[in-house]
Amino acid sequence: MKKVLTFILLAAALTQAPVKAQCPPGAFAYQSLYPQCPSGCGVLLLGWPEGVLVNIYGGTPLTIITSTIISGTLGGPGTGDAFTCVPCNTPLVYASNVSGASSGCVIATIGVVPVKLTNFTAASNGNSILLKWTATSETGTVKYTIQKSNNGRSFTDLGNINGKQFAENDYSYTDAAASVGSVFYRIKATEVSGSTTFSEVVMVKSQNDFGFSVYPNPALETFKVTLPNKFLPATVEVINAQGAVVLSAKTNQTTYTVSQYLQKGIYAVRVTGNNNESLTQRLIKN
Repeated sequence: MKKVLTFILLAAALTQAPVKAQCPPGAFAYQSLYPQCPSGCGVLLLGWPEGVLVNIYGGTPLTIITSTIISGTLGGPGTGDAFTCVPCNTPLVYASNVSGASSGCVIATIGVVPVKLTNFTAASNGNSILLKWTATSETGTVKYTIQKSNNGRSFTDLGNINGKQFAENDYSYTDAAASVGSVFYRIKATEVSGSTTFSEVVMVKSQNDFGFSVYPNPALETFKVTLPNKFLPATVEVINAQGAVVLSAKTNQTTYTVSQYLQKGIYAVRVTGNNNESLTQRLIKN
């Protein structure tokens, strides 16, 4: 009876100020909205001992709604995190089967704010691109995936950075394989719950661009190639995935239109100037 009364008092505290963790030290639980859950609500369990079973109590009288095993590593050795879906609008209490943690030890902080990405910039730095951004509201484990695109629509992953888990953090990443021409970048933030947040998309032109571009890209039918003035007269070549030149033409204009039929696939568009300098960009033909 005494334990039940303790749970009820702790559950009532959910609507008040968050209760400091009592056992185990440093463990927290965050309850918020998560669209991937059938009910629309879920709980992040952060900083619990790895391998323990956490029971989630709720309702009147208090009963075990669900249980979850702490498995993933969080921060340092011996602690972990987990995510589980729960019913919405139900005050919850959390207890673990570790020694001294059987009477309800952590109260949920209601309304976790998803991580926010701001101040995202990309700038040429010699032959590389330097990306910088700021993240706020890191309430748990966050992985940042740097993504790159040549057309602003189809992105590929470049690398990952783990979050620092402070209220506000600054991050940077260098793309050492800078492409010639317009390149697009964005940051994908993945939280421990599986929720994802994307930054805005930024475009940058490498310092080696020289005014060379291929558009639209991907192309449905015709496409245009813009060339630097200093290249003229120039040779425009279209090369298929097997390395064969399927088009070769001379031009004295800074804009050359390719109207020749090309099968669907990936091509390289190469321009060679009168000084024998060459620039190449990838073309996707739909």
